[in-house]
Amino acid sequence: MKKNVLKRATALATVFVLTSGMAVYASAANTKKVATAADAKKPTTISAIFDTTFIEPKNGQKQFCDEFKKITGVELKVNQPAHNQYYEKVDLAFASNEIPDVVEMGGNRFLNYSVNGALYDMTNLVKNSTVLAKVPDKYKDQVKINGRIYGFPIQSGNGCVAYVRQDWMTANSLKAPKTYKEYIEMLKVFANDPDKNGKKDTIALTAAGVVNTEAPLNIYLKEFYQNATPDFVKKDGKWVDGMLQPEMKDAIQRMKDAYSQGLFDKEIVTNTTSTCRDKFYAGKVGTFTYWAGSWNKTLEVNLQRNSPTAKISALPAIAEAKYVERVPTVIAITKKCANPDGVFKYLIEVMHDGAAGSTLFTDGVEGVHYKVNADGSYDRLPSLSDAKSDSIKTYTDFGLNVEPFANKQNLDPRIASSLKLFAANSAPASMLPVSQAWGSSNADIATARISAVSKMVVGEISIEDGLKKYENSTKGAVARILKDFNK
Repeated sequence: MKKNVLKRATALATVFVLTSGMAVYASAANTKKVATAADAKKPTTISAIFDTTFIEPKNGQKQFCDEFKKITGVELKVNQPAHNQYYEKVDLAFASNEIPDVVEMGGNRFLNYSVNGALYDMTNLVKNSTVLAKVPDKYKDQVKINGRIYGFPIQSGNGCVAYVRQDWMTANSLKAPKTYKEYIEMLKVFANDPDKNGKKDTIALTAAGVVNTEAPLNIYLKEFYQNATPDFVKKDGKWVDGMLQPEMKDAIQRMKDAYSQGLFDKEIVTNTTSTCRDKFYAGKVGTFTYWAGSWNKTLEVNLQRNSPTAKISALPAIAEAKYVERVPTVIAITKKCANPDGVFKYLIEVMHDGAAGSTLFTDGVEGVHYKVNADGSYDRLPSLSDAKSDSIKTYTDFGLNVEPFANKQNLDPRIASSLKLFAANSAPASMLPVSQAWGSSNADIATARISAVSKMVVGEISIEDGLKKYENSTKGAVARILKDFNK
Protein backbone atom coordinates (compact mmCIF):
# COMPACT_ATOMS: atom_id res chain seq x y z
CA MET A 1 0.00 0.00 0.00
CA LYS A 2 1.03 3.62 -0.52
CA LYS A 3 1.24 4.18 3.25
CA ASN A 4 3.87 1.46 3.54
CA VAL A 5 5.90 3.07 0.76
CA LEU A 6 5.79 6.38 2.61
CA LYS A 7 6.73 4.67 5.83
CA ARG A 8 9.81 3.09 4.24
CA ALA A 9 10.79 6.36 2.58
CA THR A 10 10.41 8.25 5.85
CA ALA A 11 12.59 5.71 7.59
CA LEU A 12 15.28 6.09 4.92
CA ALA A 13 15.18 9.86 5.25
CA THR A 14 15.37 9.68 9.03
CA VAL A 15 18.37 7.38 8.85
CA PHE A 16 20.03 9.81 6.44
CA VAL A 17 19.64 12.90 8.57
CA LEU A 18 20.62 11.12 11.77
CA THR A 19 23.69 9.38 10.37
CA SER A 20 24.84 12.56 8.63
CA GLY A 21 25.54 14.15 11.98
CA MET A 22 22.73 16.64 11.49
CA ALA A 23 20.57 15.83 14.52
CA VAL A 24 19.99 18.99 16.55
CA TYR A 25 17.48 17.72 19.07
CA ALA A 26 15.79 20.72 20.68
CA SER A 27 18.75 23.02 20.18
CA ALA A 28 19.67 26.21 18.36
CA ALA A 29 22.55 24.59 16.51
CA ASN A 30 22.27 26.80 13.44
CA THR A 31 23.35 30.00 15.19
CA LYS A 32 23.66 32.80 12.66
CA LYS A 33 26.98 34.38 11.81
CA VAL A 34 25.05 37.49 10.89
CA ALA A 35 21.88 38.71 12.58
CA THR A 36 20.09 39.74 9.42
CA ALA A 37 19.82 38.74 5.79
CA ALA A 38 19.99 42.39 4.69
CA ASP A 39 23.53 41.98 3.38
CA ALA A 40 23.10 38.43 2.17
CA LYS A 41 24.74 37.43 -1.09
CA LYS A 42 22.24 37.03 -3.91
CA PRO A 43 22.05 33.41 -5.07
CA THR A 44 22.20 32.68 -8.78
CA THR A 45 19.58 29.97 -8.49
CA ILE A 46 17.24 28.61 -5.83
CA SER A 47 16.26 24.96 -6.13
CA ALA A 48 12.99 23.85 -4.60
CA ILE A 49 10.68 20.86 -4.17
CA PHE A 50 7.09 22.10 -4.14
CA ASP A 51 3.81 20.26 -3.93
CA THR A 52 1.03 20.89 -6.44
CA THR A 53 -0.17 23.71 -4.19
CA PHE A 54 2.44 25.63 -6.21
CA ILE A 55 1.42 26.55 -9.75
CA GLU A 56 1.85 23.63 -12.15
CA PRO A 57 3.62 23.81 -15.53
CA LYS A 58 0.34 23.51 -17.42
CA ASN A 59 -0.96 26.64 -15.71
CA GLY A 60 2.01 28.94 -16.23
CA GLN A 61 4.85 27.82 -13.99
CA LYS A 62 7.43 28.97 -16.55
CA GLN A 63 5.84 32.42 -16.77
CA PHE A 64 5.79 32.57 -12.97
CA CYS A 65 9.50 31.69 -12.73
CA ASP A 66 10.34 34.20 -15.46
CA GLU A 67 8.52 36.92 -13.51
CA PHE A 68 10.25 35.84 -10.30
CA LYS A 69 13.60 36.31 -12.03
CA LYS A 70 12.54 39.79 -13.22
CA ILE A 71 11.70 40.77 -9.64
CA THR A 72 14.67 39.18 -7.90
CA GLY A 73 17.34 38.45 -10.51
CA VAL A 74 17.32 34.84 -9.26
CA GLU A 75 16.39 31.71 -11.21
CA LEU A 76 13.87 29.51 -9.41
CA LYS A 77 14.25 25.82 -10.30
CA VAL A 78 11.19 23.83 -9.31
CA ASN A 79 10.87 20.07 -8.85
CA GLN A 80 7.14 19.30 -8.51
CA PRO A 81 6.16 15.67 -7.93
CA ALA A 82 2.58 14.49 -8.29
CA HIS A 83 0.56 15.39 -5.21
CA ASN A 84 -0.05 11.81 -4.09
CA GLN A 85 3.70 11.10 -4.36
CA TYR A 86 4.95 14.37 -2.90
CA TYR A 87 6.26 13.32 0.50
CA GLU A 88 7.53 10.02 -0.85
CA LYS A 89 9.67 12.00 -3.32
CA VAL A 90 10.79 14.43 -0.60
CA ASP A 91 11.80 11.56 1.67
CA LEU A 92 13.72 9.85 -1.13
CA ALA A 93 15.47 13.12 -2.08
CA PHE A 94 16.82 13.44 1.45
CA ALA A 95 17.67 9.76 1.69
CA SER A 96 19.65 9.93 -1.57
CA ASN A 97 21.34 13.24 -0.63
CA GLU A 98 19.78 15.03 -3.61
CA ILE A 99 18.57 17.84 -1.39
CA PRO A 100 17.30 21.18 -2.74
CA ASP A 101 17.73 24.61 -1.17
CA VAL A 102 14.12 24.80 -0.04
CA VAL A 103 11.26 22.40 0.46
CA GLU A 104 7.57 22.72 1.19
CA MET A 105 6.77 20.98 4.47
CA GLY A 106 3.69 20.45 6.57
CA GLY A 107 2.24 18.40 9.39
CA ASN A 108 4.21 15.49 10.81
CA ARG A 109 6.88 15.63 8.10
CA PHE A 110 7.80 19.19 9.12
CA LEU A 111 8.11 18.18 12.77
CA ASN A 112 10.07 15.04 11.92
CA TYR A 113 12.57 16.77 9.63
CA SER A 114 13.02 19.63 12.10
CA VAL A 115 13.63 17.32 15.04
CA ASN A 116 16.16 15.33 13.05
CA GLY A 117 18.12 18.42 12.03
CA ALA A 118 17.49 18.38 8.29
CA LEU A 119 16.14 21.93 8.18
CA TYR A 120 17.90 25.24 8.69
CA ASP A 121 17.17 27.20 11.86
CA MET A 122 15.99 30.57 10.57
CA THR A 123 14.92 31.93 13.97
CA ASN A 124 17.37 34.82 14.00
CA LEU A 125 16.67 35.71 10.39
CA VAL A 126 12.95 35.90 11.10
CA LYS A 127 13.49 37.83 14.33
CA ASN A 128 15.57 40.50 12.59
CA SER A 129 13.63 40.71 9.34
CA THR A 130 11.99 44.09 8.77
CA VAL A 131 9.85 42.52 6.04
CA LEU A 132 8.50 39.71 8.22
CA ALA A 133 8.06 41.99 11.23
CA LYS A 134 4.69 42.86 9.72
CA VAL A 135 3.51 39.24 9.96
CA PRO A 136 1.49 38.69 13.19
CA ASP A 137 3.35 36.71 15.84
CA LYS A 138 0.56 34.13 16.06
CA TYR A 139 1.61 32.66 12.72
CA LYS A 140 5.27 32.53 13.72
CA ASP A 141 4.41 31.01 17.09
CA GLN A 142 2.22 28.34 15.52
CA VAL A 143 5.17 26.85 13.60
CA LYS A 144 7.78 27.08 16.36
CA ILE A 145 9.38 23.85 17.47
CA ASN A 146 10.95 24.06 20.90
CA GLY A 147 10.93 27.84 20.48
CA ARG A 148 12.80 27.79 17.17
CA ILE A 149 11.64 28.47 13.60
CA TYR A 150 12.65 25.91 10.96
CA GLY A 151 10.12 26.96 8.34
CA PHE A 152 8.03 30.03 7.57
CA PRO A 153 4.29 29.87 6.79
CA ILE A 154 3.35 30.07 3.14
CA GLN A 155 -0.07 31.27 4.24
CA SER A 156 -2.40 30.80 7.22
CA GLY A 157 -3.12 27.17 8.06
CA ASN A 158 -6.71 27.17 6.81
CA GLY A 159 -8.73 24.02 7.16
CA CYS A 160 -11.68 22.05 5.88
CA VAL A 161 -15.40 22.73 5.90
CA ALA A 162 -18.27 20.47 4.92
CA TYR A 163 -19.46 21.29 1.41
CA VAL A 164 -22.95 20.05 0.54
CA ARG A 165 -25.15 19.95 -2.53
CA GLN A 166 -27.29 22.98 -1.87
CA ASP A 167 -29.62 22.08 -4.76
CA TRP A 168 -30.32 18.75 -3.02
CA MET A 169 -30.90 20.58 0.25
CA THR A 170 -33.42 22.87 -1.44
CA ALA A 171 -35.16 20.08 -3.36
CA ASN A 172 -35.66 18.11 -0.13
CA SER A 173 -36.61 21.10 2.06
CA LEU A 174 -33.52 20.68 4.24
CA LYS A 175 -31.90 23.37 6.35
CA ALA A 176 -28.24 23.47 7.40
CA PRO A 177 -27.92 20.95 10.27
CA LYS A 178 -27.12 22.48 13.65
CA THR A 179 -26.55 19.26 15.60
CA TYR A 180 -25.05 15.83 14.96
CA LYS A 181 -28.52 14.30 14.92
CA GLU A 182 -29.64 16.74 12.22
CA TYR A 183 -26.41 16.11 10.29
CA ILE A 184 -27.11 12.37 10.21
CA GLU A 185 -30.70 13.00 9.08
CA MET A 186 -29.32 15.09 6.20
CA LEU A 187 -26.97 12.26 5.19
CA LYS A 188 -29.86 9.79 5.23
CA VAL A 189 -31.72 11.97 2.72
CA PHE A 190 -28.57 12.23 0.56
CA ALA A 191 -28.29 8.43 0.53
CA ASN A 192 -31.86 7.91 -0.66
CA ASP A 193 -32.59 9.49 -4.05
CA PRO A 194 -31.95 13.16 -3.17
CA ASP A 195 -31.84 14.07 -6.88
CA LYS A 196 -35.26 12.42 -7.36
CA ASN A 197 -34.27 10.38 -10.38
CA GLY A 198 -35.98 7.28 -9.00
CA LYS A 199 -32.70 5.50 -8.33
CA LYS A 200 -30.66 4.91 -5.20
CA ASP A 201 -27.36 5.81 -6.89
CA THR A 202 -25.91 8.56 -4.71
CA ILE A 203 -23.18 8.74 -2.08
CA ALA A 204 -24.17 10.66 1.04
CA LEU A 205 -20.61 11.45 2.15
CA THR A 206 -17.13 10.81 0.80
CA ALA A 207 -13.75 11.43 2.40
CA ALA A 208 -10.08 10.59 1.81
CA GLY A 209 -9.91 8.00 4.55
CA VAL A 210 -11.22 7.91 8.09
CA VAL A 211 -7.86 9.09 9.48
CA ASN A 212 -5.91 11.80 7.69
CA THR A 213 -2.31 10.83 6.88
CA GLU A 214 -1.01 14.22 8.07
CA ALA A 215 -1.84 16.35 11.09
CA PRO A 216 -4.54 17.24 11.98
CA LEU A 217 -5.56 13.59 11.76
CA ASN A 218 -9.26 14.37 12.35
CA ILE A 219 -9.60 17.16 9.79
CA TYR A 220 -11.96 15.47 7.29
CA LEU A 221 -14.67 13.96 9.53
CA LYS A 222 -14.93 16.46 12.36
CA GLU A 223 -18.69 15.92 12.72
CA PHE A 224 -17.93 12.32 13.74
CA TYR A 225 -14.71 12.91 15.68
CA GLN A 226 -16.15 15.88 17.58
CA ASN A 227 -13.85 16.24 20.64
CA ALA A 228 -11.80 13.14 19.78
CA THR A 229 -8.54 12.74 17.89
CA PRO A 230 -6.48 9.66 16.98
CA ASP A 231 -3.33 11.72 17.56
CA PHE A 232 -1.44 12.59 20.74
CA VAL A 233 -3.37 15.23 22.66
CA LYS A 234 -2.97 17.22 25.85
CA LYS A 235 -5.72 16.34 28.31
CA ASP A 236 -6.02 17.73 31.84
CA GLY A 237 -2.50 19.11 31.55
CA LYS A 238 -0.93 15.82 30.48
CA TRP A 239 -0.12 14.38 27.05
CA VAL A 240 -1.96 11.15 26.23
CA ASP A 241 -2.60 8.96 23.21
CA GLY A 242 -5.93 10.16 21.84
CA MET A 243 -6.57 6.76 20.29
CA LEU A 244 -7.09 5.25 23.75
CA GLN A 245 -9.36 7.92 25.21
CA PRO A 246 -13.11 7.25 25.79
CA GLU A 247 -14.11 9.99 23.36
CA MET A 248 -12.20 8.25 20.55
CA LYS A 249 -14.13 5.04 21.14
CA ASP A 250 -17.34 7.05 20.81
CA ALA A 251 -16.09 8.65 17.58
CA ILE A 252 -15.29 5.26 16.04
CA GLN A 253 -18.76 4.03 16.98
CA ARG A 254 -20.34 7.03 15.23
CA MET A 255 -18.32 6.34 12.09
CA LYS A 256 -19.05 2.62 12.23
CA ASP A 257 -22.78 3.29 12.54
CA ALA A 258 -22.72 5.69 9.60
CA TYR A 259 -20.79 3.20 7.45
CA SER A 260 -23.12 0.31 8.29
CA GLN A 261 -26.15 2.49 7.49
CA GLY A 262 -24.77 3.27 4.02
CA LEU A 263 -24.07 6.93 4.80
CA PHE A 264 -20.36 6.70 3.99
CA ASP A 265 -18.78 6.07 0.61
CA LYS A 266 -18.10 2.32 0.63
CA GLU A 267 -14.55 3.07 -0.59
CA ILE A 268 -13.86 5.67 2.09
CA VAL A 269 -10.89 3.85 3.63
CA THR A 270 -9.05 3.55 0.30
CA ASN A 271 -10.02 6.91 -1.20
CA THR A 272 -7.51 9.61 -2.04
CA THR A 273 -8.41 13.29 -2.24
CA SER A 274 -8.34 13.08 -6.04
CA THR A 275 -10.76 10.14 -6.18
CA CYS A 276 -13.07 11.99 -3.79
CA ARG A 277 -13.01 15.06 -6.01
CA ASP A 278 -13.73 12.97 -9.09
CA LYS A 279 -16.75 11.41 -7.39
CA PHE A 280 -18.00 14.81 -6.29
CA TYR A 281 -17.55 16.26 -9.77
CA ALA A 282 -19.54 13.33 -11.22
CA GLY A 283 -22.58 14.71 -9.42
CA LYS A 284 -23.39 11.79 -7.16
CA VAL A 285 -21.95 12.93 -3.80
CA GLY A 286 -23.92 14.96 -1.27
CA THR A 287 -21.24 15.89 1.27
CA PHE A 288 -17.51 16.36 0.84
CA THR A 289 -15.33 17.98 3.49
CA TYR A 290 -12.53 19.94 1.86
CA TRP A 291 -10.49 23.13 2.08
CA ALA A 292 -12.16 26.48 2.70
CA GLY A 293 -11.51 29.32 0.28
CA SER A 294 -10.77 28.86 -3.41
CA TRP A 295 -11.92 25.23 -3.36
CA ASN A 296 -15.50 26.42 -2.80
CA LYS A 297 -15.47 27.90 -6.29
CA THR A 298 -13.36 25.14 -7.86
CA LEU A 299 -15.62 22.37 -6.59
CA GLU A 300 -18.76 24.07 -7.84
CA VAL A 301 -17.32 24.97 -11.25
CA ASN A 302 -16.17 21.40 -11.89
CA LEU A 303 -19.40 19.93 -10.54
CA GLN A 304 -21.48 22.09 -12.88
CA ARG A 305 -19.76 20.61 -15.93
CA ASN A 306 -21.66 17.39 -15.28
CA SER A 307 -24.60 18.87 -13.37
CA PRO A 308 -25.17 22.38 -14.79
CA THR A 309 -27.85 23.36 -12.25
CA ALA A 310 -25.95 22.07 -9.21
CA LYS A 311 -25.02 24.39 -6.36
CA ILE A 312 -22.86 23.85 -3.32
CA SER A 313 -22.62 25.61 0.01
CA ALA A 314 -20.35 25.36 3.05
CA LEU A 315 -22.01 24.28 6.29
CA PRO A 316 -21.40 26.01 9.63
CA ALA A 317 -19.94 23.60 12.19
CA ILE A 318 -22.47 21.56 14.16
CA ALA A 319 -22.92 22.25 17.87
CA GLU A 320 -20.82 19.24 18.94
CA ALA A 321 -17.71 20.16 16.96
CA LYS A 322 -15.54 22.90 15.53
CA TYR A 323 -13.55 22.75 12.32
CA VAL A 324 -9.80 22.63 12.88
CA GLU A 325 -7.28 25.12 11.53
CA ARG A 326 -4.11 23.22 10.79
CA VAL A 327 -0.61 24.40 11.57
CA PRO A 328 0.50 26.32 8.45
CA THR A 329 2.45 24.57 5.74
CA VAL A 330 5.88 26.16 5.53
CA ILE A 331 8.74 26.96 3.22
CA ALA A 332 11.81 25.45 4.87
CA ILE A 333 15.45 26.03 3.99
CA THR A 334 17.41 22.78 4.13
CA LYS A 335 20.66 22.31 6.02
CA LYS A 336 22.31 21.45 2.69
CA CYS A 337 21.57 24.92 1.30
CA ALA A 338 24.89 26.71 0.60
CA ASN A 339 23.47 30.22 0.98
CA PRO A 340 20.56 30.18 3.47
CA ASP A 341 20.74 33.94 4.11
CA GLY A 342 20.38 34.61 0.40
CA VAL A 343 17.53 32.16 -0.04
CA PHE A 344 15.74 33.70 2.94
CA LYS A 345 16.10 37.21 1.53
CA TYR A 346 15.32 36.46 -2.11
CA LEU A 347 12.54 33.89 -1.65
CA ILE A 348 10.89 33.95 1.78
CA GLU A 349 11.02 37.73 2.26
CA VAL A 350 10.04 38.39 -1.36
CA MET A 351 6.94 36.19 -1.23
CA HIS A 352 5.76 38.04 1.89
CA ASP A 353 6.73 41.59 0.93
CA GLY A 354 3.16 42.87 0.67
CA ALA A 355 3.99 44.28 -2.76
CA ALA A 356 5.28 42.81 -6.04
CA GLY A 357 6.33 39.52 -4.43
CA SER A 358 3.02 38.95 -2.66
CA THR A 359 1.21 39.82 -5.88
CA LEU A 360 3.21 37.25 -7.85
CA PHE A 361 2.84 34.46 -5.27
CA THR A 362 -0.88 35.12 -4.79
CA ASP A 363 -2.26 36.52 -8.05
CA GLY A 364 0.33 35.39 -10.57
CA VAL A 365 1.59 37.18 -13.67
CA GLU A 366 -0.25 40.10 -15.24
CA GLY A 367 -1.52 39.17 -18.69
CA VAL A 368 -1.17 35.47 -17.93
CA HIS A 369 -3.21 34.92 -14.78
CA TYR A 370 -5.00 38.23 -14.28
CA LYS A 371 -5.80 41.50 -15.98
CA VAL A 372 -5.81 44.97 -14.48
CA ASN A 373 -9.08 46.86 -14.81
CA ALA A 374 -9.46 50.61 -15.34
CA ASP A 375 -10.17 51.07 -11.61
CA GLY A 376 -6.97 49.22 -10.67
CA SER A 377 -8.70 46.04 -9.54
CA TYR A 378 -7.72 42.60 -10.84
CA ASP A 379 -9.86 40.01 -12.59
CA ARG A 380 -8.77 36.44 -13.25
CA LEU A 381 -8.01 35.41 -16.82
CA PRO A 382 -8.99 32.00 -18.23
CA SER A 383 -6.81 29.12 -17.12
CA LEU A 384 -4.04 28.17 -19.54
CA SER A 385 -4.96 24.50 -19.16
CA ASP A 386 -8.72 24.96 -19.34
CA ALA A 387 -10.21 28.01 -21.03
CA LYS A 388 -13.60 27.24 -19.43
CA SER A 389 -12.21 27.97 -15.95
CA ASP A 390 -10.51 30.96 -14.41
CA SER A 391 -6.81 30.65 -13.62
CA ILE A 392 -6.16 29.51 -10.08
CA LYS A 393 -3.87 30.98 -7.43
CA THR A 394 -0.13 30.62 -7.95
CA TYR A 395 0.87 29.61 -4.41
CA THR A 396 -0.87 31.59 -1.70
CA ASP A 397 -4.65 31.33 -1.62
CA PHE A 398 -6.64 34.52 -2.01
CA GLY A 399 -7.51 35.79 1.45
CA LEU A 400 -5.02 33.61 3.35
CA ASN A 401 -1.90 35.82 3.24
CA VAL A 402 -0.16 36.07 6.61
CA GLU A 403 1.47 39.37 5.62
CA PRO A 404 -0.52 42.61 5.31
CA PHE A 405 -1.44 42.66 1.65
CA ALA A 406 -3.99 44.91 -0.02
CA ASN A 407 -4.88 42.39 -2.70
CA LYS A 408 -6.56 44.05 -5.68
CA GLN A 409 -8.19 40.79 -6.73
CA ASN A 410 -11.97 40.88 -7.20
CA LEU A 411 -12.57 37.93 -4.92
CA ASP A 412 -15.30 35.51 -5.94
CA PRO A 413 -18.08 35.66 -3.31
CA ARG A 414 -17.99 31.85 -2.95
CA ILE A 415 -14.35 32.05 -1.86
CA ALA A 416 -14.92 34.98 0.48
CA SER A 417 -17.96 33.41 2.14
CA SER A 418 -16.33 30.05 2.85
CA LEU A 419 -13.24 31.72 4.32
CA LYS A 420 -15.46 33.84 6.55
CA LEU A 421 -17.48 30.79 7.61
CA PHE A 422 -14.33 28.80 8.40
CA ALA A 423 -12.86 31.63 10.49
CA ALA A 424 -16.04 31.79 12.57
CA ASN A 425 -16.32 28.01 13.06
CA SER A 426 -12.76 26.81 13.68
CA ALA A 427 -10.13 26.40 16.38
CA PRO A 428 -6.35 26.35 15.76
CA ALA A 429 -4.24 23.21 15.97
CA SER A 430 -0.77 23.31 17.50
CA MET A 431 2.54 21.53 16.99
CA LEU A 432 3.41 18.48 19.07
CA PRO A 433 6.34 18.78 21.50
CA VAL A 434 9.84 17.86 20.38
CA SER A 435 10.68 14.19 20.84
CA GLN A 436 13.31 11.97 19.27
CA ALA A 437 11.16 8.99 20.24
CA TRP A 438 8.31 10.48 18.20
CA GLY A 439 10.61 11.05 15.24
CA SER A 440 11.74 7.44 15.16
CA SER A 441 8.38 5.77 15.84
CA ASN A 442 5.63 8.01 14.48
CA ALA A 443 5.51 6.39 11.02
CA ASP A 444 4.78 2.98 12.57
CA ILE A 445 2.21 4.44 14.97
CA ALA A 446 0.50 6.37 12.17
CA THR A 447 0.20 3.19 10.10
CA ALA A 448 -1.23 1.33 13.09
CA ARG A 449 -3.80 4.08 13.71
CA ILE A 450 -4.99 4.20 10.10
CA SER A 451 -5.24 0.41 9.91
CA ALA A 452 -7.04 0.04 13.23
CA VAL A 453 -9.63 2.78 12.70
CA SER A 454 -10.28 1.70 9.12
CA LYS A 455 -10.91 -1.92 10.10
CA MET A 456 -13.12 -0.96 13.03
CA VAL A 457 -15.23 1.44 10.95
CA VAL A 458 -15.93 -1.07 8.15
CA GLY A 459 -16.61 -3.86 10.66
CA GLU A 460 -13.61 -6.11 9.99
CA ILE A 461 -12.89 -6.10 13.72
CA SER A 462 -14.83 -5.04 16.79
CA ILE A 463 -14.01 -1.70 18.38
CA GLU A 464 -12.86 -3.39 21.61
CA ASP A 465 -10.57 -5.83 19.78
CA GLY A 466 -9.30 -3.16 17.39
CA LEU A 467 -8.30 -0.77 20.15
CA LYS A 468 -6.69 -3.55 22.16
CA LYS A 469 -4.71 -4.73 19.13
CA TYR A 470 -3.58 -1.16 18.44
CA GLU A 471 -2.56 -0.65 22.09
CA ASN A 472 -0.55 -3.87 22.21
CA SER A 473 1.27 -3.15 18.93
CA THR A 474 2.28 0.41 19.85
CA LYS A 475 2.59 0.24 23.65
CA GLY A 476 6.36 0.55 23.91
CA ALA A 477 6.76 3.32 21.35
CA VAL A 478 3.82 5.31 22.73
CA ALA A 479 5.21 5.06 26.25
CA ARG A 480 8.58 6.43 25.14
CA ILE A 481 6.94 9.29 23.27
CA LEU A 482 4.67 10.27 26.15
CA LYS A 483 7.66 10.16 28.51
CA ASP A 484 9.35 12.74 26.26
CA PHE A 485 6.22 14.83 25.87
CA ASN A 486 5.49 14.98 29.59
CA LYS A 487 8.97 15.89 30.79
